[in-house]
Amino acid sequence: MVIALLIFALTAGTSVTANGSSDTEPNLRRTHLAPISAITIRSNGATSPVAGEPTEVCTDFMLSHQEIRAYIGKASEVAEHDFHHMLDWSPCHASGEVSFKNGVTGTWAIQRYRAGSLTLSDGRTLYLYCPRCQAKAFPPVDK
Repeated sequence: MVIALLIFALTAGTSVTANGSSDTEPNLRRTHLAPISAITIRSNGATSPVAGEPTEVCTDFMLSHQEIRAYIGKASEVAEHDFHHMLDWSPCHASGEVSFKNGVTGTWAIQRYRAGSLTLSDGRTLYLYCPRCQAKAFPPVDK
């Protein structure tokens, strides 16, 4: 009986839900954004004021226009709850504005650990995550 309970506890902790996601990974959804027409970088290598760390900690977190364009194009949307409670937070970020070919504009922010947000001119805020995005400033992806 004790062995059966132990096996149940171990398998329950590693089970996968019907939609294929685990309890430790957020559910990813396509963003369905129009193609990007322009990107502006307002801050790069910035440190969040709530970090309580020296600003030098983030000076190596610099994203290029190409890396930002790729991130916004590849990133998936996650629920706001998952963004705040499941993704790793970093005080290091870049931010700016984006324009899409359909006329929608937005303000974007991308953190070191591949989490980001996009507030659009139509009033929506998308919480983003791109575990497969590559940039020199992102840490290596565990395989």
